[in-house]
Amino acid sequence: MRKFLFLCLSLMLLLFPFAGFAHAAETAGAEIPVVIEGGGTATMISEVNSPLPVESTIQVDNGRTGRFHIDFTEPGVYHYTIKAEFAENGSTREADTTYRVTVEVYERKDGVLYTVTTINSNINPDKMDLVRFDKTPPTTTTQPSTTQPDTTQPGTTQPGTTQPGTTQPGTTQPGTT
Repeated sequence: MRKFLFLCLSLMLLLFPFAGFAHAAETAGAEIPVVIEGGGTATMISEVNSPLPVESTIQVDNGRTGRFHIDFTEPGVYHYTIKAEFAENGSTREADTTYRVTVEVYERKDGVLYTVTTINSNINPDKMDLVRFDKTPPTTTTQPSTTQPDTTQPGTTQPGTTQPGTTQPGTTQPGTT
């Protein structure tokens, strides 16, 4: 009986310290999917007191979906900004769109953490399922001219117009009868 009691007490002492750390090691993860049309680099910027993602910059190939992964150990509301750059003609161009990501971390009654993620862009305030950057280049098209060149010679008029001080046939000037 003494051996059994000693064994139980020993097991409790060995396992008890880990019971306190089991809850502290509890994490909840959030993944933010990113698509970059034509491929490019996406960067996630953490705001104050927000945990850093596993990788803050990811390369996303055309037709693929990259993902930012963040682990959370505490309930709270965390904010991030995502920007992208495209490689063009040996240089880079920053995307016109930026995204704001809000991750809310909650703790259930049983101590398990879970996340709710909201994604919005600076162009569209509606909630989105993923971050999507469009590589459409800036438009610099020139419109064809719609004005026609003036082909009149000095002292002549276009058909249907009159020169100052003259009248159309069949009309009279004011003050004459």
